[in-house]
Amino acid sequence: MRIGGAWVGWGLGDDLPEIRAFKSFLRGKFSYAKPLADSSVYDQQMVDVVLQMQRAYTAQGKLKAATGIVDYATKIACGYIIPKPFDSRPVLFTVCGTGVPWWVGPDADTARAVADRYLWQPIGYPAQPVPMGPSIQAGKDELINQFTIHRERVQKYGAALAGYSQGAIVVGEVWENDIKPATGRAAWIRPFIRKAVTWGNPMREKGQAYPDAGAPMAPADHQGVTGTLMKDTPPWWRNYAHVADLYADCPDDKSGEDRQAIWKVIRDGDMISGPNSLLAQVAELFGAQQPAQQIVEAGGMLKAMLDALVFFGGGTRPHTNYSINEAIAYLKG
Repeated sequence: MRIGGAWVGWGLGDDLPEIRAFKSFLRGKFSYAKPLADSSVYDQQMVDVVLQMQRAYTAQGKLKAATGIVDYATKIACGYIIPKPFDSRPVLFTVCGTGVPWWVGPDADTARAVADRYLWQPIGYPAQPVPMGPSIQAGKDELINQFTIHRERVQKYGAALAGYSQGAIVVGEVWENDIKPATGRAAWIRPFIRKAVTWGNPMREKGQAYPDAGAPMAPADHQGVTGTLMKDTPPWWRNYAHVADLYADCPDDKSGEDRQAIWKVIRDGDMISGPNSLLAQVAELFGAQQPAQQIVEAGGMLKAMLDALVFFGGGTRPHTNYSINEAIAYLKG
């Protein structure tokens, strides 16, 4: 029905298939509607039933007036239409660790646990072990792409970040290089990020660690293994880091420097072949006689190499037994 050229709803004289369906709904809900004819015509009988229904809802404060016309408000009041709940959840962007898909890992488990508070947006990227650099770059590009896709929601309701292992590097580098700088390609999102959580973060700044129930926390004077660490970590950013996690618990000494050197191979080189591979470095260290001091240093370097090999062999439990309960509580708090 139109009044003054404007559509106002179903009314007297309309003939539509939807009216037949609405009559069936009314007959099933109200005793006084049972005599309604099984037809698609909005007749006077229909007007009388609708008026009786609308008067009741008006008295209850669910409608403003009884008009005998079935508009959108009337359909909602009687339950014919169930409006979708208003969704004002901020976006939780998660980036998984090495060698797993986006739905596996502490980041994904946490996202599922806070689905009532956050809209989950996982990041799909290669997550490959070696060389890790191209994989990290792909993750960063896709994370920023998803920022753009969700920009309207983020600007209205905010965002949070979560990353595990290699995924923590993705969110850490995007924060440091693309969000913090005023000229960064994702600088616009900085005021809208509320919280961030990482597990086993290789970019962890010294002293920036939070405990979890999975294992003892990394020492306060240790840091991530990359050597290119986060700076001035925001107070709302929580790094969960374990003792002996080869990625997140790196001493700030010569042995730590050896691990950083190995990390560069992991990120940019090849574990097996090529002049900068781990095997090539082992051959170089032990292929010729060396002074005692160099032998000591070579031993430290070799241990770092073996640590890296153990890690990729899955033998580093402190990097894989993180609890998510603390992150869940923080994100929900």
